[in-house]
Amino acid sequence: MELVLPRPADSLTVILKLAGAACNINCYYCYEKRKPYPDENWLSPETLGKFLVAAGNRPLRIVLHGGEPLLIGPRRMRPLLELLAGYPGTVELTMQTNAMLLTDTWIDLFDEFFPDIDIGVSIDGPREANAHRVDYRDRPTFDKVLRGIELLRRRGKTIALCITVTDLVLGLAAETMALVADFPHVRAVRLSPCLDYNVSTLKFPKANAPSLLALNGKGRGAAGWSTTPTEYARFVADCFDVWHREYFQRFLVEPLFSMLLHFTGAEVTLTDWSVLKEPFIVALYPDGTIGASEEISTPDAAIGTVDTVGSLDEIVRFQRNLPLVTGMRELLERCSSCSHVSVCSGGSLADRLRLRDTEWDSEYCASRKWLIDYVRSGCERYGLRPSVAG
Repeated sequence: MELVLPRPADSLTVILKLAGAACNINCYYCYEKRKPYPDENWLSPETLGKFLVAAGNRPLRIVLHGGEPLLIGPRRMRPLLELLAGYPGTVELTMQTNAMLLTDTWIDLFDEFFPDIDIGVSIDGPREANAHRVDYRDRPTFDKVLRGIELLRRRGKTIALCITVTDLVLGLAAETMALVADFPHVRAVRLSPCLDYNVSTLKFPKANAPSLLALNGKGRGAAGWSTTPTEYARFVADCFDVWHREYFQRFLVEPLFSMLLHFTGAEVTLTDWSVLKEPFIVALYPDGTIGASEEISTPDAAIGTVDTVGSLDEIVRFQRNLPLVTGMRELLERCSSCSHVSVCSGGSLADRLRLRDTEWDSEYCASRKWLIDYVRSGCERYGLRPSVAG
């Protein structure tokens, strides 16, 4: 399997780190909090403008991200939306948020510029599975997230949910699918693995410190909130059993839907299950740094800056970061003889780079093979078709 690199006319996903790593809550597992941010600030119109000039007019899928993107405030957000609305190429706007800061003012602003904005809300399953998502006083955030989700329903917005699969949600597949079904405006949910191994927590705020020290004080081995690759695969399989039985026509579940698409030979866009992988994702930081996928550890992922790049074509093929592209190519070369590569598509290169040479390295691949076989056999038994879910 070869690493596919973007061509000049290819669409890119652009992660705008509007507030850097700043967030109104302090999830223990947040990968942004593990990155160095020497010049953390708000993303400025000047920085975004330089980036858009470098993008030319290639299609862009813009993701408003953070930290928490809404921390930037409506006043600072407006000129950014004006720039995006004036971009000469095609722009699809999405946002990933914890929804706690959402107000009618925010929704009015998005409706003015991008009424079809695709909103994803982070919530980690039923209440008890959200105990790693706390504020800076180590207090729960679940009810405040629910209020934001309800506001979006009242305003007629269909949304997606992002569930980070931590140790707390294991064994709660039925409850997790039931939670999603409780929201009539949720059209899709993504079950994101939390395969944190040898990751270092950089900051220990006073109130969060006891919990963070207990969960990841040494930064070696499996973090206290993480799941093993096998645990994650079995949780997704449990969700599949519940989903096909009760909710298949109500909402989509990733990565299950991507696997269904693969089984029918349809195009797959989810990076972890597509041949179009991390090189098709770039991140823009407030200091002007342009990086590869934001899930790849920094500073290893830096590929340029807005002050030194005249065109994205100068950097998106990793011309300025040969160690990174070489590492990704080497990982995919290992997939060439794999019996499941046509569906697995090499997995998440960000996860695999982090797990390389750890005890989870081979387990990552084995767990994906097992999950593919489990879902494939289930589809044959239950007669599931992606067109029905879509």
